Amino acid sequence: MLIRYFFLLLSLSATITLYGCSLQSNRTIGDIQAGNTFILIKDIEIPANSTRVFIQNGHLTSRNGFDHSDQHCRIEVRDLSESKQTVLAEKFKINSVSIDEEMIAQSKSATVHLAFNTVKTDYLTFIDYLGLNSQERPETMDLIHLNLKSKIQPNVMRLTCAGSLSNGDIADDPRSYRPDLKSINKILGNIGYIQTRN
Repeated sequence: MLIRYFFLLLSLSATITLYGCSLQSNRTIGDIQAGNTFILIKDIEIPANSTRVFIQNGHLTSRNGFDHSDQHCRIEVRDLSESKQTVLAEKFKINSVSIDEEMIAQSKSATVHLAFNTVKTDYLTFIDYLGLNSQERPETMDLIHLNLKSKIQPNVMRLTCAGSLSNGDIADDPRSYRPDLKSINKILGNIGYIQTRN
């Protein structure tokens, strides 16, 4: 009977905790919040048949041209166009802030398991928790989305910044961390910056 009350109390506590976490506003993440301003200092071009341009170390680059082992940002527009698009220098209001995780497409090569007759999956098993499995977590990037608003350029959707591609290995720290305000401004260089409301 005592065990039953213990589990009831435990499940009630977990429910209340999860409910409280779900009520947290996405208006503030770290030192970046809704109401701040993203200032684009110079015009940038988004290539034809694309909706984004990548920025790393203060330089514009393409989807294939940036280093996945370092932090980067990208400016995204809503509409796909067959011709290049220009995003004009402007002050964009940050309407909302959210976080995400993104996995990069990988080629699926079949792994041969001769002696063990195992199947490779992305699900954790008891053996994984013990650290006895050779299976690695898939590589992902931790993102922060700054959703932008502009009366002049409503097609500009957001500034997304990401940590490096990582499978959770401690050797990837701190490059794999989700960028904060200081890191984002460093990534953008002389292309733009985030201005806070202090």
